[in-house]
Amino acid sequence: MTPQARRWAKTELRLKEKLAVMAADANAKLAVAELARRTGVGRNVIYTHHASMLTELRRLRSERAKDVRAEGHGDRQHASVQQMHAKCAEAATQNAVLLRRALEAEARAERAEMRNAQLVKEVARLSKPHPIRDVDA
Repeated sequence: MTPQARRWAKTELRLKEKLAVMAADANAKLAVAELARRTGVGRNVIYTHHASMLTELRRLRSERAKDVRAEGHGDRQHASVQQMHAKCAEAATQNAVLLRRALEAEARAERAEMRNAQLVKEVARLSKPHPIRDVDA
């Protein structure tokens, strides 16, 4: 067996082991990125050399989807949850935009106050009487 074939076989074995662990964990995200992270390989390796893992991931995801529907979680409930998540994300985005605008407005107000103070000093300096000629001369 060549060194490349041994490396491929070891990687395949590690991928299968981690995929089995992920399948057993109901909260694990069944994604190529997660499998790659847990195994310690790049996603490209999985896509290029271990396409069987992609098929297995798809199969596990479809089984989970069937299990979720079989447990009584209807499509309407799932859709409602998805809508609520979308609304929360939208609200968070709107809050972030408003916070950014408020911070920018505070910074502009602070700059305006500083400029106003500079202008008041300049007006005070310029409004002092200045003698044109020396009176004693």
